[in-house]
Amino acid sequence: MTQTTSPSHRCAVEQKNYRGWSAVRLANGIVELFVVPEIGGRVVQLSLGGSDFFYVNPRHVGRRYTAEENDFDSGWKNYGGSKVWPAPQGWSSDAEWPGPPDPILDGGAYSCEILEQRQETAAIRLESPPDEYTGLTFSRVIRIFQGSASVEVHHTTRNTGARGVRWSIWQVTQQPANADIAIFWRATTYHQLFGDQPYRHVTLDPEARLCKLRYMDQVAKLATKPEQGWVATLDSRRGTALVEIFPLFPSLTYPDDAPLELWVNGHGSFTAHGDRIEMGQDPNGCDAFIETEILSPLVELEPQDEYCFRTFWRPTSIKADAIVSVNDCAAIGRPLKTERQGRNVIVTGSFGLLRAGKLELASISRSGRVDEVRTLGPATPLSPCDLECSIPFRPDLSRISLRLRNSCGNLLGTLDSAVITN
Repeated sequence: MTQTTSPSHRCAVEQKNYRGWSAVRLANGIVELFVVPEIGGRVVQLSLGGSDFFYVNPRHVGRRYTAEENDFDSGWKNYGGSKVWPAPQGWSSDAEWPGPPDPILDGGAYSCEILEQRQETAAIRLESPPDEYTGLTFSRVIRIFQGSASVEVHHTTRNTGARGVRWSIWQVTQQPANADIAIFWRATTYHQLFGDQPYRHVTLDPEARLCKLRYMDQVAKLATKPEQGWVATLDSRRGTALVEIFPLFPSLTYPDDAPLELWVNGHGSFTAHGDRIEMGQDPNGCDAFIETEILSPLVELEPQDEYCFRTFWRPTSIKADAIVSVNDCAAIGRPLKTERQGRNVIVTGSFGLLRAGKLELASISRSGRVDEVRTLGPATPLSPCDLECSIPFRPDLSRISLRLRNSCGNLLGTLDSAVITN
């Protein structure tokens, strides 16, 4: 729980060259983002303390293609990173988006302006050209916060056409994969959309209502209806996780009936619009990566109507084999656990901090009164929080809470709590 950066580091925005692209860099001493407006308003990289989280296709690094080079005849240029698309995807009617490729929304040059640059926060706005096919213009406001690993992405889609349309906002984020990559989310069901062979590397714990997808070199796409608005990609080799937060609207209609979809890039084949596609023959290559795809409900937009949809990226460092839960303060690998040993109570747990601050352990009596608070010290998303400590046992002790405070002493929230039994 060593703090390797100061939460006082101010938020900053600057123009920067990133691997040959003209990029905008946002940073706060914890997270760093590189955004390239001219290639579809992509966020090409997200880093936490020098650890990169997004896949970047080496075949297209530093390159920008013309509209003619990014159309259906020339094929899609998968740069990597994170972008926003319209959904549903399909090829049977004008109410479906047949991309990628798409020379405007996916590959066109977005405008970019700095909205805010203060010590506490910094934000930029990206906006696409109007797209006649969908009738839409996309914008994304990307914001960072002081002392936090949280990156807010505020999507807005506006009907800039002359007809009514019905679309969903579709955020697609690519992350490099290896045999130690696993994706976790809360759900009781999922189904496979693409992949000519069944993808058998998903497990479902019905009691915990927790799904786990292990990366294997086999192309597949899965759709799921999560019960909670988070998905976490854990890289146990590096000891990092990327948590993504999004709202859920259970009563509304989604493309594919799924607020969350997962693409596994690998060898094999899948069939789309009647064509069998061999991944080994893709000009973009068959690199190991996974996509987390977050969708909004379908919305009907009359001309000049707007719809907004907000998501968050929250990278962290964690020593764990799973992500079992997520809250505003932390990703939980091993929940807080207590064990009575004589006159002491041993407290253990594994967490990935999502904000920087000071940890404390509060001992709470049966009446609900906080009897004792032990300060554990500074904590940050840059270092795993692997907790093991002891507190004196008392007969009236009921439970303990692991809490986080900011540098001003204000309570940010509870990471986890546990009951103490006699």
